[in-house]
Amino acid sequence: MLSITCTDIAKRYIKEILFKDFNYTFDGNKKYVLLGENSSGKSTLLKILGGAIAPTKGTVSYSEPTNNNELFSFCSPEMHLLDDFTVKELFQLHFQFKTKKITLEEQWKRSELYPFLDKKFVELSSGLKNKVKLSLALYTAAPALLLDEPCTNFDANNATWYTETIQELCQDQLIIVASNQGIEHAYCTEKIYLHNYKPQSK
Repeated sequence: MLSITCTDIAKRYIKEILFKDFNYTFDGNKKYVLLGENSSGKSTLLKILGGAIAPTKGTVSYSEPTNNNELFSFCSPEMHLLDDFTVKELFQLHFQFKTKKITLEEQWKRSELYPFLDKKFVELSSGLKNKVKLSLALYTAAPALLLDEPCTNFDANNATWYTETIQELCQDQLIIVASNQGIEHAYCTEKIYLHNYKPQSK
C-alpha cells in the first residue's frame, strides 16, 4: 500500500516562500484535502507530491518503486490534452499506457461521453474538456489519485457524477485533493491547512 512521506518540504518562488517545514505522511487508502487561500501553494504541493516539480528544500519519498507514471493518476485545470484528437482517440491513447478500472465502453457510458466521442477535444466546452480529463484520471488504476480543483467548470449533474464515481470506483486508492470547494472534497477525512506551514510575518 502506497505511502508518501514529506520531510522538511519548502517551496520558494523568487522571494516568496509558499510553505516551509512541511513534514507529513500520506498513508494507505485515506482521503486527504489540501486547504488554503488562493495562491497558498495547494496546486504546487500537489505537483511536488506527484513528482512533477521539485521542492526548493526537503525530500519526498514513496513506499513503492518511484515510477511516477504508474504510481499516480492526476487531473488539473492546467493539464493540456491533444486538441486535434477526438475524445475516443484520447481515451484509446491514454489507456495504451495506463491500466483501466473498467472497459472503455463502460467509461463512456458512466461519464455520458458517448455523444462526444467523435468530436475533437478543441471543439468541446470547458466543462466537457474537464470531464474528459477527470474521467481519464478517475478510471485509471493507480495507487494514488491526485486531483487539483476537480470540478472546475462543472454543473450540478457533473459534480454529482464526480462524487458518485469517487465512491464507487476510487475507495481503494490514496486520494489527495487540492481544493477549497466543499463539493470537491466532502468525502475527505484528513484535512491539511497550508496556512500552518506559511512563514510567520515579522
